[in-house]
Amino acid sequence: MKATFDILGMGWSLPKTEIDNEFLHKEVGLRIPPRWAMSRLGISKRYSCLSKEYIVKTKNADPVQAMIHARANGVTPVTLGVEAARMALERAGVKPEQVGMIVCNCDFPFDIAPGAACFIAKDLGVGNGPHMDVNTACSSFARHMKILGDTRPEAWPEYVLTIQTGCYTTRTSYASDCFDGYIWGDGAAAQVCSYKRTGVLKVEPMFFETDPRGVEDVKVDGVAHFIQDGTKVREFSIRKTVETFEAIAAAKKLYAEDVYTVTHQANSVMMESIIGHLRLPKERHIMNVREQGNIGGAGMPSAVAQRLDSLKKGDQIVYAVIGAGLAWGGGLMEVR
Repeated sequence: MKATFDILGMGWSLPKTEIDNEFLHKEVGLRIPPRWAMSRLGISKRYSCLSKEYIVKTKNADPVQAMIHARANGVTPVTLGVEAARMALERAGVKPEQVGMIVCNCDFPFDIAPGAACFIAKDLGVGNGPHMDVNTACSSFARHMKILGDTRPEAWPEYVLTIQTGCYTTRTSYASDCFDGYIWGDGAAAQVCSYKRTGVLKVEPMFFETDPRGVEDVKVDGVAHFIQDGTKVREFSIRKTVETFEAIAAAKKLYAEDVYTVTHQANSVMMESIIGHLRLPKERHIMNVREQGNIGGAGMPSAVAQRLDSLKKGDQIVYAVIGAGLAWGGGLMEVR
C-alpha cells in the first residue's frame, strides 16, 4: 500500500512587476510579435523580480547583475518562498515554530550556501530541524511529495513545510532575437504537510524518476542564461505526461471524466495537446500559466492552491510534472 499524508494548507506568491506581451515586443524589443506568443505558448503575462526599466535598459545581458538588481529591490527566491510559506501556514492554522522540517526547491539560488531552506527557516522563525534543499526544477513538487511518502511516519516531525521557488527571469535573455522572455515568470508555492493531522488534501505520491540521458536538453550553468532544446523537450514533456497520467489512471482505476488533472505549467498550448491526446475534460484541467507564465516548480502547486476553494470534498486530482534532468513524477490528491 502506498503511503499517504495530508496537505493542511497551500500558498503562493508572485513579484509585483507585471510583464505583458505588448511590453516585451514594443518596449523591450523582442522581434517575435505577441500573436506568435499566444499561438505557440498561450501565455499573456508573467511577473518578474526585475523592474521594467532594468529589463528595457539591459535586456538582462548579465544574470549576475540581474540578481544584484533583484536583491536591491528586495525580491529574491527566499522572499518569495517566505511569502508563499506564510500564506500556507496561515491557511493551515500552523505557527512557524511548529514546523519541524523544511524541504525547498530553489533552481537559481542567489546564495550558493547555505541552502534556501535555511534562509527561509530563519526569516519565518522556524527552529532547528533537518531543513534541506531538494532541487529537481519543474518536477520538484513530485520529488518533495515522494520524499515525504518514502519517509517512515515515525520519523516525521508533526509538520513539514515544502516550498518551490525561483526567480527565473534573472536567467532569461531579453535580446531581440530570443523569445524566452515570453515564457518565464517568477514565483513560489508552499505546502504544509502532516501525517498526523487531517488537512484539505490527502496526497498519495506514486513515483518519481529521471533519465540522465537528457541532462543537456534543459540546463542553466552557474552564471548564464536558460537554454533548452525546445523541440526535444516539448516532445518528451507531452509524451511523458501522457504516459504518467495513463499509468496513474490504470493503477487507481480512474476515468478522465471523474477526476481533475494538473501538470507542469510550461505553456497552455502544450497542455491543450495533452488534453487532446487523453481526451480530458478541458474544464477539469487546472492551469494558471496564461496569467503568470512558467514559474517552474511552483507552477503546478500554485495552480492547485488557487483552484482549491472551488473544489468539493471527494474531488480527486491526478498530478504529473516534468522537469530538467530529465525528470518526471506524479500521484493522486483527494479533497478532504
